[in-house]
Amino acid sequence: MINNMKKFRIPRKKKKKIKKGFYFYPMDPFEKTFLSAFPRENQEDFDAFMTGQLLDFLNELKKLNKYERKTN
Repeated sequence: MINNMKKFRIPRKKKKKIKKGFYFYPMDPFEKTFLSAFPRENQEDFDAFMTGQLLDFLNELKKLNKYERKTN
């Protein structure tokens, strides 16, 4: 069976930025859980990344560590 859909492609510079992160959708208010996202593999997740809906978990940890170093 031949797949007629066009393959999902990301521009090179955006792909490098996305590769360095670990992304989640915002917390679900009822279940108090996060839904993981893979913007380098999924078109819907990439669109959410481009609109700013995704949270970069590793970036938040880096900010937290930087803040803790300043206070010590």
